Amino acid sequence: ALGWILHPSVANDLGDCPSIADIATGTGLFLRSLAEVYPRSRLDGYDISSAMFLPDPDNKAKFFTANVKEPLPAELHGVYDVVHIRFLVAGMEPDDWEPVLRNVLQLLKPGGAIQWIEPAFSDAQHLRGEPGSMTATMTRLSLMFRSGPVQHRFSQGWSTLPTIMKQCGLRVETDIVSSDRVVETRRALTENGLVALLGFARMMAAKNAPGAMSMEQIDETERAAIKEIESGCYLRYDVHTAIGFKPS
Repeated sequence: ALGWILHPSVANDLGDCPSIADIATGTGLFLRSLAEVYPRSRLDGYDISSAMFLPDPDNKAKFFTANVKEPLPAELHGVYDVVHIRFLVAGMEPDDWEPVLRNVLQLLKPGGAIQWIEPAFSDAQHLRGEPGSMTATMTRLSLMFRSGPVQHRFSQGWSTLPTIMKQCGLRVETDIVSSDRVVETRRALTENGLVALLGFARMMAAKNAPGAMSMEQIDETERAAIKEIESGCYLRYDVHTAIGFKPS
């Protein structure tokens, strides 16, 4: 939990009926949350696939397919007061960040803002939440994200977006929140992180990648990791928000 839906730097200057685009919207949860705060707003969600779109019974948000790695339709240029992007890193290559930013900036009205949130997964840690907590298995599993191309991929975005935004002519603000700030959410975040780590390990095993674990080793690791989470082990990483304001 970040403590806000739109960062105060964005929300404080927003009117009652803004136009907001959500990139990589998934199920549209972000837009549905905004609909309660801005009931008269235009809320549009975009994703590369419609597979996760959910029906909106109140018809407050609309959903469309779009690939932000490609130029976006001219009729969308200059339409939105805010563009929101969150956790896009898994679908990004190191060279994608600047061209994707330039594509989505075309959606903004003059004076509009882009709010882009990315996790520093490459610096994630597994910590002991209780005196008797165990962390060895989870720590070993997370080391897969700290080697070679994987480390390079996940060290981008959160660390590079402010500089790229400035190069694109935006006025930039940044914010950092720790993922473990709300104690009650630590276990769920850690369990979600384990699913991601195991999914990556199985993908590497299926590709017979150098150093990959066997499927049997992964299953054994999963059982040990679950025990560690039950003992109080939890995942911690920083969540970085880069906010860029387009000149008026």
